[in-house]
Amino acid sequence: MANTWAVSAAESWPAAPADNVADTPATEPEPLPAEVAETASVDNSDAAAGNQTETAEAMARALRLLDDLRQTISEFGLQAHGATDLSGVISDLEVAVNPPGAMAADDVAELRDALLAARERPRDIDTIVDLTKRIDAMLALVIAYDRTIAAIERSLEALRGGGVAG
Repeated sequence: MANTWAVSAAESWPAAPADNVADTPATEPEPLPAEVAETASVDNSDAAAGNQTETAEAMARALRLLDDLRQTISEFGLQAHGATDLSGVISDLEVAVNPPGAMAADDVAELRDALLAARERPRDIDTIVDLTKRIDAMLALVIAYDRTIAAIERSLEALRGGGVAG
């Protein structure tokens, strides 16, 4: 069986090309190895000089393109910053985050606890009395919320290009 496979595999390969040595015309004698090496080194030095020239030209072009890109980016940056002054937006957002007269973090935590207790025991008299004592704090939070929303809306309008906040 192994022989059958070897024979069929050998038959499936194409035949080797026939040597047409007799049909080829006579040509110049082949150069000696020293002559080949000398010609190759001359060709290599010419190619190396050409490659160096091409590399230098490519580098110069790349540097010009980088300079153009830097200039375009800087012009774009100046146009973008010159068109809109974002200091008003920043100021509005800073005031919204830290409003004057804002409640201390501890007071906000106590109010949160009182509101959570009111949710759990809405009919408890102590809870109702505690919430009544904290009405001013709750109103302050509602006013701060309204101011924050207004500052965010002004900032969004300025960022969208509807005007400069400030």
